[in-house]
Amino acid sequence: MSNSDFIDRFWEIVRNCWAAICKVVLGYVDESSKATAIEYDPAVTFTIAAVMLVLFGSACWAASIAKCRRYNPIPHFLLGLVIPWIYPLIILFALDIKGVKEMREKAEAERQAKEAEEAERQKNIALNMGGEAQEQSEEANEGFTQAYFEKIARAEDGSSAGPWIATYGGNTIRVLSIIEALPEVVNVEFEDAKGKPMRIRIPYAKIEAWEKE
Repeated sequence: MSNSDFIDRFWEIVRNCWAAICKVVLGYVDESSKATAIEYDPAVTFTIAAVMLVLFGSACWAASIAKCRRYNPIPHFLLGLVIPWIYPLIILFALDIKGVKEMREKAEAERQAKEAEEAERQKNIALNMGGEAQEQSEEANEGFTQAYFEKIARAEDGSSAGPWIATYGGNTIRVLSIIEALPEVVNVEFEDAKGKPMRIRIPYAKIEAWEKE
């Protein structure tokens, strides 16, 4: 017998018991009203019926609350019978729907896990983007530093190692010699369009190419 069939059978027994009790009480009232030697006391009959109504009403209410909240109603029916009306009122506010709390906790844990995963993914994306930007910046300015120009400025015998063809800011010039490499710019002597030597300071950040002629 399944749990559902057992519960249905239990409720059938409860209904039969209630019908039997009502039959006994009504029979007692009927017989009392017919008997001449037996004194009929309506107060006793009313008291018995009221007590039974209170007990069974409490038990049925407790069982209904339990069943609506996915619990086995039988234990709650019995407790409602033993502790009339107080027990149903307690479980009315204290008894949660069975399984809902666990479902909420599971859903909350899944939500937090997804948020943590998304935060980690965004962090990795930011780190990767920052690394790529740094690599691009380093590649764009690779070699064009003060140390680089100090290194290439002179030949082994100490003479100027030029000339070079330099491109910066969209302009291309013929550099005759590197006069001085400073922290932010390089001071060079170049040849203008008329072939006349001139000096200029070129920022490292603007240098696009620097090749030996």
